[in-house]
Amino acid sequence: MMKNFSNRVILLLFAGHLMFSIFSLQAQDSELTRRRIIIDGKEYYLHVIQPGEGLFSIARQYNVTQQEILDANPQLDGVLQKGQILHIPIIKGRNSSVEDLKSSDRFILHTVEKGQTVWFISQKYGVDVEDIYKYNPGARQALIVGSIIKVPVNVTRQEELLSDTESDFIIYEIKPGDTLYSLSLKFRIPINELLEYNPGVRNGILVTGTYLRIPRKEKEGSDELAIVQPLEPSQISIKEGDFIYHEIQPGQTLYSISRRYQTDVHDIKEANPDINPDELKPGYILRIPRPKKDIFSDFQQPEDEDLFDFHKVRRKETLFSISRRYDVDMDIIQKVNPQVDFSNLKKGVVLKIPTDRWFIMHHPGRDGGEAGFATLPEDSIRKMVLVAHDSLCVNAEQIGSVIRPVKIALLLPFNLRATQQANIIEKIQNGDTIKTERQNRVIARRSMVFEEFYEGVLIALDRLKEDGVNVELKVYDIASGSTSVESFLRVHEKVLSDVDLIIGPALSEKLKPISDFALKHQIKLVYPLSNVNPELSRNPYLFQVNTPDTLVFDKMATEIVRQAESYNLLAVLPEADDPYASRLMKSLRQKVFYNEFALNKKINYVEYKMSGKSDQTNLEALLDPSKKNYVVVPTNNEATISKIVPTLAGLSEKNKIPIHLIGMTEWLRAQSINSEDMFQLNAQIFTFFAFDYDRTVTRQFIEKYHEWFHTEPQAVSSYFQSPTSSSGYSRYGAWGFDVTYFFVSSLAQKGPHFEYCPEPVDVDLVQFNFSFKRVSNWGGFYNDGLFLLKFLPNYKVKRVPLLSIPSALQRIEMDSSPSY
Repeated sequence: MMKNFSNRVILLLFAGHLMFSIFSLQAQDSELTRRRIIIDGKEYYLHVIQPGEGLFSIARQYNVTQQEILDANPQLDGVLQKGQILHIPIIKGRNSSVEDLKSSDRFILHTVEKGQTVWFISQKYGVDVEDIYKYNPGARQALIVGSIIKVPVNVTRQEELLSDTESDFIIYEIKPGDTLYSLSLKFRIPINELLEYNPGVRNGILVTGTYLRIPRKEKEGSDELAIVQPLEPSQISIKEGDFIYHEIQPGQTLYSISRRYQTDVHDIKEANPDINPDELKPGYILRIPRPKKDIFSDFQQPEDEDLFDFHKVRRKETLFSISRRYDVDMDIIQKVNPQVDFSNLKKGVVLKIPTDRWFIMHHPGRDGGEAGFATLPEDSIRKMVLVAHDSLCVNAEQIGSVIRPVKIALLLPFNLRATQQANIIEKIQNGDTIKTERQNRVIARRSMVFEEFYEGVLIALDRLKEDGVNVELKVYDIASGSTSVESFLRVHEKVLSDVDLIIGPALSEKLKPISDFALKHQIKLVYPLSNVNPELSRNPYLFQVNTPDTLVFDKMATEIVRQAESYNLLAVLPEADDPYASRLMKSLRQKVFYNEFALNKKINYVEYKMSGKSDQTNLEALLDPSKKNYVVVPTNNEATISKIVPTLAGLSEKNKIPIHLIGMTEWLRAQSINSEDMFQLNAQIFTFFAFDYDRTVTRQFIEKYHEWFHTEPQAVSSYFQSPTSSSGYSRYGAWGFDVTYFFVSSLAQKGPHFEYCPEPVDVDLVQFNFSFKRVSNWGGFYNDGLFLLKFLPNYKVKRVPLLSIPSALQRIEMDSSPSY
């Protein structure tokens, strides 16, 4: 539900490229475009519904409207199910050729409804009116209700990635049903090579809608790079109901097809009355009555190690969970393990789990089992078992034990020379310069941050010792001096190449050489302090602790819309251009649009841009005293915040308007904010770190910090002030503790590949809510663990962690089982 209050209120008719990023799916591979069938004299494509697909996305793939799909499939009851087969009408000039289908990525087909105008449609899809006229010249005269117009699509995410990716790769978007094995066959690339370029899928979990890098292969006798083309399938067959759908291959006859499927030629003719038996067209589809023979009947033979994986049943495991884990139907697992009593499945029982090779050998419609493997080396198939995520989550090397301690290198610019100089006092006496050492030692200001961080590291090591974890720490001062970082790494390469973890550097200008070193030696690199990180997209071993807000805007927008559902949501925009606000608003509008138009939820959303003249009057008109008003101010600009917050606080107090203010991550540093206003406005502020003094781990850390360093690890009132190096408390002690304790515990609990484990690491931190997420399947990790700091009416502040939930907008279907 939306309102139009004045020219100062922006009415939102979303969403153009936003909508496309929500719903768009890549067009089916070219082999799908050849799956044609003739029914009652009309040609159709056969489309198998994949998880997460809807009519909108399917219509886009085939360049038809949703209504045209419904008309061709009268059996649909409004609910699409995985594996269901749809008939897609073939329309000349729209989807009758591969070229037509390729153009479907460039347009959305919109059916004109009563009362709609070109301007309305342009606003709905976020495109220019002239672009619609360009592709629909008749629209200048009139729009006819029920007619179909083409709406151009903006640049896709894949094209953006292509522009940012090295020229020796192509980008492939993962689709529902893709596995490492199927992609290795499709692109003629061994699985190990696929994993080398995309380490983010080493655990076998492929996330729909994310991307893979596929290397371009050099043409023989040429310096040019050739794009790898998918393998043509030797056989495509789809099962549904009483039929198997068979794609006709060149040279096949009804007799040869009947032999393959162990059925009668007459039965095939009856199932396909529109097919001329003497003119079978390659690429068209036949409906084959299912064979009567049980494909398991002749299976009683000694198992081949290539046909099965072996799974040892663990405590509390069920047939269902094992089936989900390996993506193999329960009835198949039961039939290949006839000796097992599945009604009383016990711990320790070893089950045979069919592999892809087994399915090829026992799948109706295959001539033997080897055809699908002809173009790949045998060892590339066998090595699939190396990426099982169970083995990646076991600390087999006993890292952290007495015999194998966790090895850490701490690389920070301590600048010991500056501290030494700061502790020397020079006096002129009788014409002579006398140098004496300070009685009360001080730390140079430029070294203070890193000294505090190191203090936190030491307390973490003490806690790890209590946990029984052994650590070997090496500390290096890499402050600017006569030796470059590259020279330092060469000198210390033998020692540093043997560590499990590098923490550092502090500044971005020294990151690249250290990142290159970590990448070369496959060492986890924790980048702890700066949020400027040019290496994140290229180093899969890099972890960024201090994340720029732009990477979590989607998560922030999701939480804002979730809270404001069924209430009022008002976005108050700064008067001047603000890049931060613009980017966050893009995510917020996308979420609002998705919830309203895809999920049919009521979001009473309005935007207001500050002008400085009548802001108080206009804001008062937009706020409803009878219900909650969630007000988001998408900026970290303190001058803007200092105008908006007092205005809202005054309206709330004067008119008893229930306002729930939502602020950004830098607000806690804004010294102009009155904390009283935060409580008056029931404020919630996004933050990556905050203390919770009610937790045991926090109290223990503070006590230890007092005992060891005789200072406070946090300001008594740490909000709405900008601390400096002269502050009377530590600003980075807890930071160093959390970083060290989290990563060392991860190595000790899960082993060297903890990042692939689906279960979170069991650690108790002081100020962070660490949750690391890959920026891409070939890039590093960033921390998307946020808190909401809530200012409650009883003058208490509560820290609430935000859960990391995959966004529906990203069409992500997480499957906890490996996709081999």
